Formats: sequence, C-alpha cells, structure tokens
Amino acid sequence: MEGEVKFMKKLTTAGLLLTLAVGLAACGGGDKPSSAPADQNQNQSAATGAGGDDAMKIMQGKCISCHGQNLKGGVGPELEKVGGRLDKAGIVKVIKEGRPGTAMPGGLLNNDEDIEKVATYLAQQK
Repeated sequence: MEGEVKFMKKLTTAGLLLTLAVGLAACGGGDKPSSAPADQNQNQSAATGAGGDDAMKIMQGKCISCHGQNLKGGVGPELEKVGGRLDKAGIVKVIKEGRPGTAMPGGLLNNDEDIEKVATYLAQQK
C-alpha cells in the first residue's frame, strides 16, 4: 500500500511537471504581441503612469498566456485586483520565486527593470 502511495505521488509530480513544461512553452513568445481584443485595450488605457504601457507590453509576452488576455484568469488566477491581495514587495517575490505548490514558476522575468514595472502596475490593480 505504501508503495502505491509513493508511486501515485511520483505520477502526480510528473503530471504537474509536464503541465508546467507545456505552460512554460506557451508562455514563451515572439517579440511581437498578438493583436489585442477590445477588453484588453480598456486595460491598456487604464495602465497609465508608472510604466503601465511598458508593463502591459512585458506582460503580453510573458503573463497573458496563463493569466488571460485581460488578466481575468485562465490557467493561472486573475490578476485584475491582485494589488488588493498583495503589495508590491509580495508581487516582486512571486515574480522572482514563483508560488510553491502551484503552476506559477519563478524567473519568467529576469530583468529587474521589467520586474519593477510589472510589479508597480499590478500593485495598483485593486
């Protein structure tokens, strides 16, 4: 019985890793963001100041494949109101380290300037 439990844990871990690998492959992107739907354009117009336009461009390439075109969620949770749950330092930590026990990997953004722009923008989303 104990051997079966260990096997199931290994199988579950392998499944999660495979899902994560597929998600990461989908998160990688070309240099050009895809055309934005109307809802996303509304979010972009709200993303002013504090590098909001830059933050949206960065998120287009790295975040929307999991968190949705307009940050309303998808494979990953919605980020529309993440600033109400996490402060900027907490958002930076998640971007850098990921979230253990979830599909959110750390290190998708490895440029401190990009991390700062995205974290500042997301912290304002309340």
